[in-house]
Amino acid sequence: MKKTKKLLPAMAIVVFVVFGVCCISTPGFAQCQSPANPVADVIIEPGGIIFVPRVNYALLEVTIARPDGTIFSRVFESGSEPYVGLSEILGEGRLDCSYIYELRVTPDSKYKKRSGEEVEIRYSERALVQNGGFSVDRGVIVTGGEEEKQKSKNSSSSSGTSSSGLQYTRSGQRDGVKDFVINDDLIVDGSACIGFDCVNGESFGFDTLRLKENNLRIKFDDTSVAASYPRNDWQLTANDSANGGASKFSIDDISGGRTPFTVEANARSHSLYVDDGGRIGIRTSTPSTEIHVIDGDTPTLRLQQDGSSGFAPQTWDVAGNETNFFIRDVTNGSQLPFRIRPDAPTSSIFIDVDGDVGMGTSSPDFSLEVERTGAGATIVANRTDGATIEMATTGNFGIVGTKDAGGDHPLQVKVNGNTVMTVDDANPYITMATGGATTDGTSWLDTSTREAKENINSLTDGEAFQALNDLNPVKFNYKINKKEQRLGFIAEDVPELVAMNGRKNLSTMDILAVLTKVVKEQQNMVQDQQKTISELKERIAELERK
Repeated sequence: MKKTKKLLPAMAIVVFVVFGVCCISTPGFAQCQSPANPVADVIIEPGGIIFVPRVNYALLEVTIARPDGTIFSRVFESGSEPYVGLSEILGEGRLDCSYIYELRVTPDSKYKKRSGEEVEIRYSERALVQNGGFSVDRGVIVTGGEEEKQKSKNSSSSSGTSSSGLQYTRSGQRDGVKDFVINDDLIVDGSACIGFDCVNGESFGFDTLRLKENNLRIKFDDTSVAASYPRNDWQLTANDSANGGASKFSIDDISGGRTPFTVEANARSHSLYVDDGGRIGIRTSTPSTEIHVIDGDTPTLRLQQDGSSGFAPQTWDVAGNETNFFIRDVTNGSQLPFRIRPDAPTSSIFIDVDGDVGMGTSSPDFSLEVERTGAGATIVANRTDGATIEMATTGNFGIVGTKDAGGDHPLQVKVNGNTVMTVDDANPYITMATGGATTDGTSWLDTSTREAKENINSLTDGEAFQALNDLNPVKFNYKINKKEQRLGFIAEDVPELVAMNGRKNLSTMDILAVLTKVVKEQQNMVQDQQKTISELKERIAELERK
């Protein structure tokens, strides 16, 4: 057995201040100091709050929850003065009410670095968090700071008679005896009131046990001494004791100096509800899923990496409303990188087990497959300046490129980083590769500028005549068009001078160059023959005149 039966008082009255803060009243402000503060000492002034760090840190985040539901947050870097002014605290609401603050520390160390699935651990420390509260009255922060004093046994002199006939006084004394010690079990057949403000004839209603005074605490003081036994001390706390403190109920880890559970006064009904099936309701008593969240405007789940484990701080929100379900990147300007509109069709985006992505299909067969029923499946890439590339299956498959009024945005097809085709809508041309052929839609145009060429040499007469002699024109039809007869050459049979690499294609420009060289040479021969004929005619005419 862990414990033997001990003498137990009916109830212990304990004075306790949340987080162990002891506030000392000082003219003009309240300065709170205690070893139980893991992050900072707090100096509350009428016009703002100063946080005096107790630890080294890289970042200190101050978050203040306002009574209108809005949040103020600021991150202080190491070396700066953590001070929050009254105007920042109040915000636009400027409400006189209770406020809750939280301090959260990012350790004074380099952040952890992530690389794939590996995590390089550079720092290991439990997260440092500190909570507290204060009040605003008439537009200024309450700065009294003093604890509400617990009434002592001698603070009251009221007297009365118990139902057993024993005399007592409001000081708690009975016939000169300060305390009751009961060396047996205590059974109360009725209700019990404990506290300095209980009165004779207390009206209990349905209360079985009532605590009644200005500092309400129930402490669980575990006196185990053996190291193998658990011996943590706990406390149930109702409201802060400091002037301007929070109205709340909390469970305090006394030994650890932490408060793992707190409920503020005026919290919404069923703020946290666990039903008999283990489902958790947030603002609902009828949760229908494992976690069910209800709110009148954009219910939100926040995922905040606070930097306390050495990784860079990052905050995401997952939320939804009548316009969309979205993920918000809070850290980087509250951008919305992911959104889904209500009534989006099933499998609008689907990721299969092999990594294939389907849009409009739950069985993609390709890395990216787009399906659309009743309309053309279209993929459009827009640039903010107006440039657009559209891939569509409306009618025959097509790729459409557009431009904005401010400039030309040609469509380019690249292979291994090299542009092999360019479609330019500023001019009616398609260009194949840089410096390659183009077409204007009616003719195929080979690029012929000197700037695109090198190793330029004249074609000799012998090369041209030999190539022409080796060309063998044929009649044929293409297999895909059997009804139309064509004239041309066989790429595998043409002479080397006009053959292309691989001998599967021919360049008409190459053959035209051979023909041009031959025709020019033949034209020179004709001109020489004409000159010879003219000279012979003149000589014949001269002989005839003699």
